[in-house]
This record gives sequence, C-alpha cells and structure tokens, in this order.
Amino acid sequence: MPRSEVAYLDFSPEQSKAITFASQTIADLGGPEAKGVALQARIFADQLEQALSEEQRALLQRFSEGQLSALMYRQMPCANEPIPEYLPDISALAQNPRCQYLASRNQLLLELVRYRSFAFDIDNDGKQVRLVGNFKGGGRVPRLDEDPCLEVETSSHAGLRLGPHTEAPYNCSTLSTNANSPAPSALILTARWNPANEPTNVFPLREIIERLGSLDTLALTSTSFDFTRSDCFAHGQGNAGKAVSMLQFEPNGGFSVRYNSYRFSLNERACSAAARAFDSFQKALDNARPLAFVLQPDSALLINNSRALHGRDMVQDNRRLLIRQFGYSPFAVPLVLAEDPLLVRG
Repeated sequence: MPRSEVAYLDFSPEQSKAITFASQTIADLGGPEAKGVALQARIFADQLEQALSEEQRALLQRFSEGQLSALMYRQMPCANEPIPEYLPDISALAQNPRCQYLASRNQLLLELVRYRSFAFDIDNDGKQVRLVGNFKGGGRVPRLDEDPCLEVETSSHAGLRLGPHTEAPYNCSTLSTNANSPAPSALILTARWNPANEPTNVFPLREIIERLGSLDTLALTSTSFDFTRSDCFAHGQGNAGKAVSMLQFEPNGGFSVRYNSYRFSLNERACSAAARAFDSFQKALDNARPLAFVLQPDSALLINNSRALHGRDMVQDNRRLLIRQFGYSPFAVPLVLAEDPLLVRG
C-alpha cells in the first residue's frame, strides 16, 4: 500500500508539553461534553499550530483536505499508570480524570486538522466520547459476568472481531439527505490501556478502487446496496437502509465510501453490473493487507472515514481500553440539533 496514504506526525518535547497543558486545561473545564470547550480547543489548536514546522502543518493540511487515509500522532508522553487486573465499570471510567484527559487531547488533535468533534443523538447516549472495550463479552477470554447463552452485539462495546467497515450511518457522506446527517468524516482513537499491543487495522481504499476498473467503480455509485441497522444505536432509533450507494465522488475531486463487511448486502433489484462490482470489491478487500497501528497513551490515530475502512481482531486482553471520538470536516453539512457541544441528528 502506498505510504502516501498514511502519515506520521511526531511532536517535539516542547510541542508535547503544550499539548499536555492544553489537554489538561480542556479536561479541567469539563472535557468534550462541556459547553464552551469546543471554542477553547479551537483557540489552543491555533496557538499550537504556530509552533509547528512547515512539514508538520503540511501533513495536517493533507488530512484536512481528505488526501490521507490515516494520520498517526506520536511522541505525546503520559505519566505511567498501572494496568488494572480487570476492566473497570464503564460508568466509572467515563468520569475518570485520565479518560477525560485523553478525550480532551483527542478533541484538540481533531481541531488541528480543522475537524469538529460531535455526537449523534441516537448513538452513545448522545455523548461525544465513546469508550471502546470489551464490556459485553465476546473476547478471547470470557468476562467474569458474561452469560454464554446471550448473543453478543456487534459493536465496539464488545470483544468480537470487527471486520473492515466505515462508521455508520450509511445514507450519505458529506451533505445531509432525507433527514439523515452524513457519516463521520473521521474518527480519532487513543489507548488508555493496551497491554497485549493489539492493533487497530486500517484498509486504505484508493488502490482498491483504482484496481476495480471504470465500470465496476461506476456500478458502486448506483443505489444497489442494502445495510442492516447498527447494534449500537439507541433502542427504537436508527433504521436499516435499502437502495443506497457505496461510493460517491466529491466536488473537491475526492471520493467517499460507505461500507460495512458484516452489514452490507446486494439489493434485490441490483443489476448484474452492480453484483459483479460488489463481488469484485469484496474479493479485493479480502486480499488486501491492512495497515496495523498499535495504540498506547502516547499516540493517537486519525482515520479518514470516507477514504479508509478500519477493524480489529477479537479482543485478546479484556483490559484493553480505547477512547474514540467522531469528527466532521469543514465540508460536512449535518443536521444540527445543538451547537455547543455539537449534537447532530443520526
């Protein structure tokens, strides 16, 4: 996979100190869920940008313009902390100062590429910060409270393998349509604990799309595909979709893909060209070698949700805890329910 699809931004010790100060200040103000924090994060990002090199600013600009599949931030040292024997309760973790700090840093890093941190109203209780860990079972080692008779949901709150996917919803990518806000432009992940060094897998899509050929690519832009409802949506909210496209081209010359390996299927009215293109895309994806990113507290990974798929293997160590937020690019036009903090209709 071409290296141009992914970039690494290493901060200097002085820049890292500025990030630490800004992130802790944001956390002390209440973190990403607090009113007024988004503006403060923007101010800190503007200040930090002035201390970056031309090369660093160029990398941020490339991601902001949608030209990268992933951007890995590195060299952000954190104080060491012991790894617990068991993953604590999710409600306690949500209020934990360390989690608040890492989430605040995520918000700052999103602002560095001019992306707005936001939440969907139908997902994660309308909260911007999502804790990604095995809270519901399905990992390599059963949880102490796991009921083997219950079906484990396919979501980031469980330990099941998650195949290549973009984040839902799947109706549109940039502009809201038919009362649906677009999918996230990006997601950012960092780790509080990752004792087994389990990777997050990223699948850049540009090379896969280019290998398909013009007719197959054109067929993926047709409304020939269905998707099932996400398990993480609030009960009674969020719908499955029928007759949607997987690929669309953007006014800036880029493209957006919406796909989930375990939720997308061919629509019953799809033509043979769409069926062939769907099969070719899935085969190409099966043969693709993902880029593996091992996250720790001193790093964070920005994934372009329009240009790359991501996934993970089954959780091996149930103490693994990632912290995730969604971001909208300057080009995205969602259906805004609240401006501060930003809440949009799902």
